[in-house]
Amino acid sequence: MLANWFSNLFSVDERFIMHRYYSTRWSVLVGVIMMAVWVNYEYFVNQVLRLDLVIILAVMAGTKVLAMLYFRLTH
Repeated sequence: MLANWFSNLFSVDERFIMHRYYSTRWSVLVGVIMMAVWVNYEYFVNQVLRLDLVIILAVMAGTKVLAMLYFRLTH
């Protein structure tokens, strides 16, 4: 009886995993777009190019591309 209670408490549905995956994917995509807009705004309006934001944006975009390539080649 106790094992059944624990299995019901900690069971994970596949739909939950997919919803979490999609929400994470969309949040990263929106974050990259918003950061790109902010970097361009700072550059064109205030004539300030913040290299820390550019580096973070490049790392986020590079990680996304590398992950897409990895999953495409392995699956």
